[in-house]
Amino acid sequence: MENLGNNPNSLLYYNLIVFVLFKNPSDGSQSRLNLQTMLEQDLINSVFYSDPFLKAGFVSKLVQDTELEVLYLDLDLLYSGYVVSGIIPTKKNLTLFQPTTETLYKMIKEILVKASLSQTIVVVDSLNGLFNILNRKKNIGKTVMSIIMLLASMTKMTKSYLVVTSMVRYKKEEGWILSPTGKRLIETKNSKKILLESGKEGIVLSIPSDSCKLVIPANLIPLV
Repeated sequence: MENLGNNPNSLLYYNLIVFVLFKNPSDGSQSRLNLQTMLEQDLINSVFYSDPFLKAGFVSKLVQDTELEVLYLDLDLLYSGYVVSGIIPTKKNLTLFQPTTETLYKMIKEILVKASLSQTIVVVDSLNGLFNILNRKKNIGKTVMSIIMLLASMTKMTKSYLVVTSMVRYKKEEGWILSPTGKRLIETKNSKKILLESGKEGIVLSIPSDSCKLVIPANLIPLV
């Protein structure tokens, strides 16, 4: 029988990662960090990570921090798995969308309508998943870019926030590329990069445009 503790696609694997990475939580000076205050309304907030758990920890903290309605397009289903299993408590302001190839455009339309009515946080999780679900489309890069820019345009109109996560790796010759597909990352000038890394005391957030780093202490990550 397969050992689920060694399977990167299992919740048990990520629960073990939580214990190993964050077994010594800290009450440091950033204990009041509110992730919504880091986001930009007029830019695409691009969250880069190499470990899916770091992404899940960041997004779960963001959802916990905000009182705005969160419209969550979950293409990877990791976050939904945590919610369904009860590891992350469900918040009334969270609406989860779990698209298939057949329902993707219908759900995007629903998100656009909801985002046009009030200020929200729209989360696209992840760009990798969007490429995967559209893998049979011609000009897939243009299709993905069109979807992201459409969402960005709508969120800008209502002074909302757009968060797009991407599992990436950096190659000197090519820059940021999606992992593991190797597709070159779609980058625009209208984006704010937030890099997630694992640290001894929690999740380290690096913001290249501001040349600064912050830490989400382990005791404030809802997954821990």
